[in-house]
Amino acid sequence: MQKFTAFDSKEYRRSNKAGEQKFYTPLGCGITVSNVEDFYSIYVEKLRELAIRFGIEKCCGAFSPSEYNKIIGRGKTIRMSDELLTSVQDLIESVYFSYIVLPPEDVPSVEVGGYRSPKIEIKTFEFLKQISSFFSYITAWNYLGIGGRENEQIIIDGFHGKSTPAWDDIVAKTSPIIYSHGDECNPLISIADIICSLTDKKCWDNFKRLEPSSIEEVWENYSFDINIRFLDKNILSKIKWYTDDHIELTPYFARPIIFLKADGYKTDLIKQLEVFPDATIYARHLRGCLQGFDKDLDSRKVRDRDIFVYAGEESRNTAFTLKDMFDIEIYSFRELREKIKNL
Repeated sequence: MQKFTAFDSKEYRRSNKAGEQKFYTPLGCGITVSNVEDFYSIYVEKLRELAIRFGIEKCCGAFSPSEYNKIIGRGKTIRMSDELLTSVQDLIESVYFSYIVLPPEDVPSVEVGGYRSPKIEIKTFEFLKQISSFFSYITAWNYLGIGGRENEQIIIDGFHGKSTPAWDDIVAKTSPIIYSHGDECNPLISIADIICSLTDKKCWDNFKRLEPSSIEEVWENYSFDINIRFLDKNILSKIKWYTDDHIELTPYFARPIIFLKADGYKTDLIKQLEVFPDATIYARHLRGCLQGFDKDLDSRKVRDRDIFVYAGEESRNTAFTLKDMFDIEIYSFRELREKIKNL
């Protein structure tokens, strides 16, 4: 039975009483699961139960704490996250953590670029902020550095990131699957996201610094194994970007991609509508992912068997134009809502 390891990350920060930031790092997490079918089944059933109990009128296909903090409040989000994790913890073989330790007094700046871009020095804090946007894949690289893991299926939450030797190493060893909006449509990535968030909360509640012993202690009552490897200045050559060009993720996206387009609505606005959770549920059902559609940016991402969901005449025309070029399915948002009623 093939193992799946799913990765996500978040920002981890601590400030003093005056509000001055004293510690900052991206925190990455990967969960390893073998019995994916049972994991999905238990997760989906528990999520349905919790959504009703916690008063979520329309829940996405997967639970992302950062999205629901503003809908049901931080306290309910934390309780719901922990109950959802507890329901599937026995199916999680191990949890892997990674973060970066770069004290500015030791490493005041980092040199980046050099390939088809100028080499520049940026302050360490700015480096950490930028790498946070793609630390999910840096965590996957760190995980794959331990022998015997190349045969696992690596899945990573969607990111926008620049090329590093770490990314080159990943694609030389394995073929990762990238899930755009993964924490909202993929249960494995959702749980990795939840563990990142709860690690932050548990360390805060227990007055713990972000250290391997602290992470082990706050998770000691859970059934899965814990592994931690932090990154420091000795590994900078692998994780700093060598070009300003962003990684082309199209070959690695989970398929089908469900593209969303509505006349007069940007993706952030679509996410606020009840139709968005329907799209995430359908993506979960198909084991694919989803994203908004911009003709200039996203046309090259379309492949046969993808799905285009539209609202409005202009978006409908775009959908049918693409259908003349690719073997894709197209639905209006209303048709999609009918389609998922029995899922």
